[in-house]
Amino acid sequence: MTGLIAATLLQRQGLQVTVLDKGRGIGGRLATRRVRYTADADAFLGVFDYGTQYFSVKDRQFQPWVDDWLDHRIIKEWCRGFGQSDHQPRYCGVEGTRGIAKYLAKDLNVSTSTRVVKLHYDKQWSVITQGDCTYTADILILTPPVPQSLTLLADSAISLPPDIQTVLKKVSYDPCIAVLALLDKPSKIPAPGGIALDNHESLVWLGDNYQKGISPEGYGATLHATPDFSDRHWDWDNQEIAQKLFAAAAPWLGSDIIQYQVHRWRYSLPKTFYNSSCLALPQLSLIMAGDAFVAPKIEGAVLSGIAAASVGKRLVEGKA
Repeated sequence: MTGLIAATLLQRQGLQVTVLDKGRGIGGRLATRRVRYTADADAFLGVFDYGTQYFSVKDRQFQPWVDDWLDHRIIKEWCRGFGQSDHQPRYCGVEGTRGIAKYLAKDLNVSTSTRVVKLHYDKQWSVITQGDCTYTADILILTPPVPQSLTLLADSAISLPPDIQTVLKKVSYDPCIAVLALLDKPSKIPAPGGIALDNHESLVWLGDNYQKGISPEGYGATLHATPDFSDRHWDWDNQEIAQKLFAAAAPWLGSDIIQYQVHRWRYSLPKTFYNSSCLALPQLSLIMAGDAFVAPKIEGAVLSGIAAASVGKRLVEGKA
């Protein structure tokens, strides 16, 4: 999200922008997956949001983006609270959260399945990808999780100022194991289709994608494990993980599992942060940004992208 926002704003200002994403689909944790099940005469298609589940708006800089997505029917209001209403709209994608990323990317030069393996800077950036393709640029904006960016810079022998390096190394993330469960009948997750569990031993979230409206043909439930469970069971077999979480979720599922998939988010939510909306290093024409620079939410990622674009434009103008 941060990279797409920054790229959109810079391109609107007339700059040539290229977005590189190692994922097969754009969007990172704006993740939606379709799971088809066919047996005999029965066929089910479950649609799952398995990363970010919803978002809200607090900052006025974010509101115009949300208004645009609403106008183009990319998102919709899901509810105004889970259990008890607090009158604060929660939004979700009309066809899943990845739709937001696809909408932002539609007019951008985006390369997916493109893993950057090496960087080189000498008045201009050279970005080398797996397969030895090289991109050149005047400035570079890094928006992966901070540990991944630091590893890439270190592997490329690019040194950051020691004080900044020390602060960035303190940025950390919680892991999350997600299970996508296709059910044979509607779940017992209470309306409007989401429940956040406080102090549960193994589960932090249960989402009903059918009630949410993105999975009209199949009863798809998303289970998010707690950071502690995810950390302790990270290397377990998928089947063992799923069975433990299904047992924990049984009171809310109330259904047989037709099919399931397990996904591991190594860097799910930032738990410690950098103390600014982005990091600019003019001497390297380098910017680092992401939700670990603002807040662990879609809004935080957007605000960091806005800040990165503003700094990026100034860096480009300084090179002119």
